[in-house]
Amino acid sequence: MVTALPDARRARHIAEQVPDPELPMLTLADLGVLRDVEVTGDGTVVARLTPTYSGCPAMAEMRAGVAARLREAGYAHVEIRTVLDPPWSSDWITESGRRKLAEHGIAP
Repeated sequence: MVTALPDARRARHIAEQVPDPELPMLTLADLGVLRDVEVTGDGTVVARLTPTYSGCPAMAEMRAGVAARLREAGYAHVEIRTVLDPPWSSDWITESGRRKLAEHGIAP
């Protein structure tokens, strides 16, 4: 069961602001790695991340970054889940993310 939508929106907004550890000009949302954020009936925030590839060494840092930001915002119970299916695609990079990459000379 999901709690009130405004709380889920707030949690998602917080998670969306976490920078990518390898490309800090992008957020995890820009990169399309942040898949979903929900707040369960017991108040647990569940964030789902998809790595850009299955062996991505930055996933531990991404999980820790999202969890830390959510806890700092007052969410006591946070779960970060890795979602591998469907696999990440560069199609998931937002327009804002594509613009930021281009500004830094990187083509997705």
